[in-house]
Amino acid sequence: MLSYGIFNTGICAWIFAIPLMRFINNRTKWLSIILMLIGMVVVANITFYRLVEDDFNIKNQLFCTLNGVRIWFPFFVYFLCRYFKAQKIVGYYAFPATVAVTEFFIDNPFISIMTSLSVSQFLNLGLMQVASVTGVVGVSFIVTLFASIVNYIWEEGVRKSTIVNAVGYGIVVVIITSIGMLTVEKITTTDKTVRIAAGVENTNLLVEKKEILDRFVGSEEERIFQASIYIIKERAKQAVQNESSLLVFPEDAFTCSEHVSKKFIEQVQVIAKENNINIILPLLRMPEEKDQKQKNTLNFIDSKGNLLNTYLKNHLVPVIEEPFTEKGDGKTPVIEVDGVKYTYLICADYTLNKYAYNGKEADIFINLSYDWKAFQYFTSYGVQARAIECGFSVLRNPVNGNIVLYDVYGRPLHMANVMNVHTGILYLDIPKKCRQTIYGATGNWFSWICAIYAVIAILSGLVCKEKNYKMGAL
Repeated sequence: MLSYGIFNTGICAWIFAIPLMRFINNRTKWLSIILMLIGMVVVANITFYRLVEDDFNIKNQLFCTLNGVRIWFPFFVYFLCRYFKAQKIVGYYAFPATVAVTEFFIDNPFISIMTSLSVSQFLNLGLMQVASVTGVVGVSFIVTLFASIVNYIWEEGVRKSTIVNAVGYGIVVVIITSIGMLTVEKITTTDKTVRIAAGVENTNLLVEKKEILDRFVGSEEERIFQASIYIIKERAKQAVQNESSLLVFPEDAFTCSEHVSKKFIEQVQVIAKENNINIILPLLRMPEEKDQKQKNTLNFIDSKGNLLNTYLKNHLVPVIEEPFTEKGDGKTPVIEVDGVKYTYLICADYTLNKYAYNGKEADIFINLSYDWKAFQYFTSYGVQARAIECGFSVLRNPVNGNIVLYDVYGRPLHMANVMNVHTGILYLDIPKKCRQTIYGATGNWFSWICAIYAVIAILSGLVCKEKNYKMGAL
C-alpha cells in the first residue's frame, strides 16, 4: 500500500479487502469502524502524497486525504449494512457495488481510472472486455466481489447458500472471461491502418543542449522559437518520408509567449501544407501578465494548412496545475481527416470518464501527455480501459513515460519506455476503424444501478431493524 501501487493493486483488490471485511463482521461498534477508516485515510494520504510530490505541501496533503474517500467509503457502506442488520448476502453485494459507485462518482474529480481496482486486470483481456458493456467499473465490481464471497463462506460456513454463491461467482467469471477471449482472438483489427509519427520532443531538449540554440540568433525566446519550428519542420519531413499521415508530439512539447502563439501556429500551418501532412501541435502558451493563466493547448492542423481546432486542457491536475492554467470549455473534439475520425485529450483529461466517452464516435483516440516516474505505469495501463469502453484505438504519447498503443479491444500493439528520452520519432500503424460497444451506446447505466442498489441495501437494513424492534416490543 505504501509503494507506487501498480504491482500491488492486485493484492489490494483481491486479498486486502478480505481481512478488513472480517474486521467489520466481528466489530460492529462505531468506534471500531471510525478507527479503521482513519487508518485507511492515513495510508491513502501517504500513498497518494508520494505520487503527487515529494516535498511537503499542505494542499497536496488535503488533496490526497480527499482522494482516500474512494478507498474507505465502500467499507463504510458495508458497515452500515451490517450495523442496521440488512441480510448478510445483501450487504456482501453492496460492497462491490459501492466500489463501482466510488470509482465513478467519487473518484472522477480526482485521478479516476489510474487508481481503479480494474487496473489489476490489465493483462486479463478476457475479463477486461466487461468494460465494453458496463464501463470499467464493472471489472472492479467482479474483482472486489471475490472478497465478499470469501467472507460469506468464512462467516456462514460451507452450506448450500454459500456454495451456490461461490460456484455461481466462479462460473460467471469463467464465462465472461471466455467470451471476452474468444471475441478478442477471433477478430483482427490490424488489417486497415493509418501510420502516425509520434515525436518524442520537449523544450528541455532545446534548453539543455546549447549547440542547438547556437544555430540561431536573437534573444533566448527568439532562439527557442526558431529551434522549435526547425524541429517541427525536420520531423514533418521525416514523417512524410516514412509515409505517415499524422504527426504528433507529447504534451508541453513546445512553449511560447501568448503574444507570439499566433505566429508560432501559422509557421506550423505552413509546414503542414508544404509537407502535405496533418499535425497535432501541443503548445503551452505562457501569459504576458502575472494575473493571467497559461494555456495548455492542442492545435489540429490539417495537411492543407488549415487550423481545424484549438483544444484547451479540461481536467487540470489539482494543486500542481489547476491554480496556474486556464481550464477548457469541457468539450471533446472529434476531427475527421482523410476518412479517419480523431479525438484527442491532454494527459489527465482521459482519466475522467466523460471526456473520452464524449469522443466515442472517433476511430482513434490520441492522448498526448507529460508523465513522471510515479505515474508511469498507472497511466500506461489505465488508458487501456478507455479503448475497450468506447471501441477506439488509443495512442498515449508522453514525455517521461511509456508510449503505448492499444487497439479497440485493449490489446497492446506497442509499448516503449521513453523516460528521460527527449528526442526521436516512432512510426506506428494504428487500426483506423472503431467498433460499436454496448457501453458506448448506453453509457453509465451500471454505475447508476450500483448506486441504487447500495442505497436500497442500507434502507433494507433500516426496515429490518425497525421490524425487529417492533417484534421485540410485542
